[in-house]
Formats: sequence, C-alpha cells, structure tokens
Amino acid sequence: MSRPYGSSAQPSRGAKPRGRGRGRGAGLASSDTWRKGNTRPMEYIASVSRSSGLEKDGNALKNFKVQEEYRQFIDEKLGAFWTEYVNDSGKAKQDVNRSRLRKSSEENILILFRKLREGIFSSKRTDRFALEAYETSLFLSVIFASPIQTTAVISHLVPDLYLSSRPPHQHRQSVTLISLLHSLVVSYPSQRHFNQCLVRLVPNFLERPSDAHTWITSLAQSLRSLNYVRFEGLTSSSVLSQFLDRPLSNKTGLTSDPVGSGMPDLALLTLVDHLRKRARDKTWTMIRSSYRELSLHKEGGEWLSKSLALPPTLPRDTEITLEEWMKGRYKDGHVKPKEGAEGKWIVCNLQVR
Repeated sequence: MSRPYGSSAQPSRGAKPRGRGRGRGAGLASSDTWRKGNTRPMEYIASVSRSSGLEKDGNALKNFKVQEEYRQFIDEKLGAFWTEYVNDSGKAKQDVNRSRLRKSSEENILILFRKLREGIFSSKRTDRFALEAYETSLFLSVIFASPIQTTAVISHLVPDLYLSSRPPHQHRQSVTLISLLHSLVVSYPSQRHFNQCLVRLVPNFLERPSDAHTWITSLAQSLRSLNYVRFEGLTSSSVLSQFLDRPLSNKTGLTSDPVGSGMPDLALLTLVDHLRKRARDKTWTMIRSSYRELSLHKEGGEWLSKSLALPPTLPRDTEITLEEWMKGRYKDGHVKPKEGAEGKWIVCNLQVR
C-alpha cells in the first residue's frame, strides 16, 4: 500500500514551532501553520500515531480547527476521485491500469480518514463533527472493500462514540445494520461474531421487536438453515428498500458531500452483495454435490436463480442471466451442456488436482 500524498515527509519550511502553553490545544500546532508556503500543507501533516507527538507538528491533528480543515481537504480528494472514476465507471472498467489507479486512490483516501480519526480519538472529541468523520470512514471502508478498516472503525463508533455524543444520530440504524452485516460477511459461515455483536447492540441500538431486528435475525437464520431461497427473498430490492434512506435507483451512490449523500445506502447494499456472493458459492457447492443434471426451464430455472441469488443488489451492476452464469461455470469445468437438450446441463464431478 503506497503512502498517501507524502504523509511521512517533514512539515514545510517556515512553519512556526508549536506553542508550549497550557489549556486545551496546549502543545498543538496552530492551524495557521498549515497555510504557509506554496505547497498543499495538508498533504504533509504528520500522523499522530506515527509521530507519537515527537515529530515536529506531530500533534497538529489533535487541534479541533486543524481537524476541520483536514476534513475539508479530504472532501476535495474524495470529490476529485468521484468525478474521475465513478462518474466515468464504464471507462474505468475497460482500462486495467485505470482500475489500479482507482484502487490506489481509494486506499489513499482511507488512509487520510484514518489519520483524521487518530487525531479525533487522541483529542477525545465526541461532537457531531467527530461522529460524521467516523460514520463517513465506515461507509467508505465498506464501499472501497477494506474490511480491516471497517472493523477498526466499528470498534470505536459502536457503541462508544454514539453513547458519548449528543443526538440526533441520523445514521444510527444504518450503522447498526452495517456492523451486523459486516460481522456476517467476514466470519461466514460462522455466526459467532454476529451473535456477539447482536447481544452488544440489543436493545440500545437495535430495538426488539422492530423491522430491522426481525430482518437481520431472519437473514442470519436463513443462512444457518441453508435456506437460500428465503435468503434471496430477504435480500431482494423490495425488502431492502425499507432500510434505505432513499429509494433504490441507478443513481444510488456516493457524493463528495456527506450530508444527504447515498453513502449509508451504498455501504449497506455493498455488504448485502458480498454476503450474497458468499452464500452463492456455498449454494453452488451444495447443488453440485446433490444433482447430476440441472434444467433452466420454467420451475427448475426459477428455483435455481433464486437459490443462487443472481439479481444484483447494487444499482450500477449489470444483471447476469442464469444462462450466462452457467456458461461461466462451464468455463470453470463445473458443468457441461447436455447434448440434444437445450437448456439442460450435466453436472461434472469436482476435479481434484
């Protein structure tokens, strides 16, 4: 993973020494320090954890004003990323090198947010700004597929930061469901971690009874019982819509402005999509071991499509037909077309290498 924007570099020349006075902000660099020079000083601000306060201006991100300016700096990076890669997603998919650049940009944005969280945590800040920074970090870590960062954010956000910050907590239900879905995905097929999270979050964060509680526990139960047809129904667009901030559409996505953006929805849908892929792999293994022949006609095809949870949950994803998916398994050596019988496939034995 590359270092973001010269994060290990020394502060710009001409920066004033940090103060030695007492009180809040004592020993912290003034935000004016980061406006000096011709370079973008925020790119060189030191990480609290790496400097341990020993590097020059190493405590700058403990300063509330610096945190807020740094957050604006991250927003500029995020907005540029979204314009460059997401609004032109078709081009990104066609260019392998462009996809690598996109992934590198995602990682760098997450690193910037991690540095900001370190400053917030070290300064013991628990106001609305702190909550928004942690929530946005969580949503982006899921959207950018960084489960390690997701776990790190959740450990501070739920329940500690919510309990220490004043309401309103607009995204608390979304964050709660995202936390539980994350535990299902990273530990699949085990649900031990999920059960531990559920005990920790009920009833303060997830009321019982409630639609959200019924849904997430039913989802987990369908996975435990290997009832993948029910699982597909619980993760369908019609069911998911009741837990989203805005209706599902192909415009559901991320913006550089966290207020009113689609980040919570996109993060939740992303985790559901990951879980469906995990369940699909398990279902396919079971089907291969149970059937010698599969039919894509009528009832058989409908049952197979539901069992595999093929319809996409992410609005920008292209729907794949059952026949297209089976052709992919043919390339994998899992099935082969039955001669003289269109729409029927012979299941091949798993090859052991």
